[in-house]
Amino acid sequence: MTQRTANLSIDDGAIERTCPIDLRRLPAVPRASDDAIRAAVAAARAAQPAWRERAFDDRAAALVRAAKSMLARRGEAMALVRDEIGKLEVEALFDEGIGHLDMLKQWIAVVRPAIARHKIRLNPVQLPGKRAYIDQIPRGVVGVIAPWNFPIAGLYRAVYPALLCGNAVVVKPSEYAPLTTQWFVDALAAELPDGLVAAVHGDGAQGAALIDAGIDACAFTGSPRTGHAVAVRCAERGIPSSVEMGGKDCAIVLEDCDRERTLAGLTHWALANVGQACGAIEVALIEEHVADEIVGRLAAAWQRLQLGPAPYADISPLANRRQYDLVIEHVADALAKGATLVCGGQATGEGLFYPPTLLDHCTEDMKIVRDETFGPVLAVVRVDGAADAIRRVNRARYGLGASIWTGDLARGEQLAARLDVGIASINNHSFTGAVVALPWTGTRETGFGVANSVHALPTFVRPKAVVIDRSAKPEAWWMPWDRSVWELGDLLSDLQLMKLGRAWKLPLLLQRRVKTIRSFFAR
Repeated sequence: MTQRTANLSIDDGAIERTCPIDLRRLPAVPRASDDAIRAAVAAARAAQPAWRERAFDDRAAALVRAAKSMLARRGEAMALVRDEIGKLEVEALFDEGIGHLDMLKQWIAVVRPAIARHKIRLNPVQLPGKRAYIDQIPRGVVGVIAPWNFPIAGLYRAVYPALLCGNAVVVKPSEYAPLTTQWFVDALAAELPDGLVAAVHGDGAQGAALIDAGIDACAFTGSPRTGHAVAVRCAERGIPSSVEMGGKDCAIVLEDCDRERTLAGLTHWALANVGQACGAIEVALIEEHVADEIVGRLAAAWQRLQLGPAPYADISPLANRRQYDLVIEHVADALAKGATLVCGGQATGEGLFYPPTLLDHCTEDMKIVRDETFGPVLAVVRVDGAADAIRRVNRARYGLGASIWTGDLARGEQLAARLDVGIASINNHSFTGAVVALPWTGTRETGFGVANSVHALPTFVRPKAVVIDRSAKPEAWWMPWDRSVWELGDLLSDLQLMKLGRAWKLPLLLQRRVKTIRSFFAR
């Protein structure tokens, strides 16, 4: 199929952008007007019925072709994501370059059985001549308000299942990564019916306009403030929404942990994607009597990491000026309130690079512990054992994920059961974001949204019950009523009570009501 651009943006002002690596100006991107957004939704709605009627295998095959094309052209995506949000080569490859086909195949395996027709077994005595089943009906047009930290990979959780379920999709990319997301949408559009998938560019105003344009469901990933507004706006319009509103993940480090694995795990999950992930470890709750050792070894490891802009460096720049300034603010607040700077803590002055930063002796009144930082910073809070650590996790503002690092797996599972979070891990952290079969969800200010797994599908489909009755005569209990109907209802009530321990009375009860039963069925 000929490549085409699935972008109906009309110039309504422009999005000004700079590259985080060297701060050079990037070409401006037009914002979508309200008319353009309504046109995109209308085109999607027109294309959706035919797509819905296609067999599941046909829909999956079209998406597989698109995913293979994206995988073969992964270098294009990596170049775009490097320019727009500064991801260097290795990180860009693993985050945005190689997951297209694998994630799609995982979604196919989850969605196919979940939306298949489900036959319901009906009691042939109570409901003679009847059969029923449940179909899963696509919502129609799904709006996706996308994040900037994973401008391609962040779309797998909504766009793939929405399309597989038979919906059309209109994406509002982040204003920080518009062309990266546009590349993904264009690759899909090349294999799909005209208008079925499109992108409309802009910021929060365009996101609100997309909800107002008549979509049938919305999937959002972003901040609590915006997520609350999205949820309210969708509720007012009577459409379902799934909102994921960030995290402040903690790692509980116990005395008996395997040192090498724990140090490597804390390093990776605190610094991957420069900490710009809702599932990043932002706080390490370390048992007091091993904290000096763990902190010292972490600092030594972090100081060996290579900061960009070398192509294969470990640490990329922060994606935008707002996030860069927020990291500086959080570190300054922590130091002003008594935290100890172990390493990092000073911007390099090149682009938006910020070094891996380790802060010790942090407390819960610090922003670095309380609020989402989204940067290459780890706050160490010293705790008095596992119970103290769990209390701190459970009273935190966010409740996405937490991990326990221990050599005693049985104890680790017992402790995980006490964590009030959506994802509890033992000796690992948020890798489950790439496992479609597992739900990605949380509590408290993380929001009620669910990404991944069958538990995410109610955003994209609704159940429809279908009942078929082969009976020729009217039901005996239909109007007009007489005394026999009342007596039968009274009998049925007594029969239910028999289940509570008085079954020995059943023969006597039926004997007394034979006349009632005969009268009813003679109607």
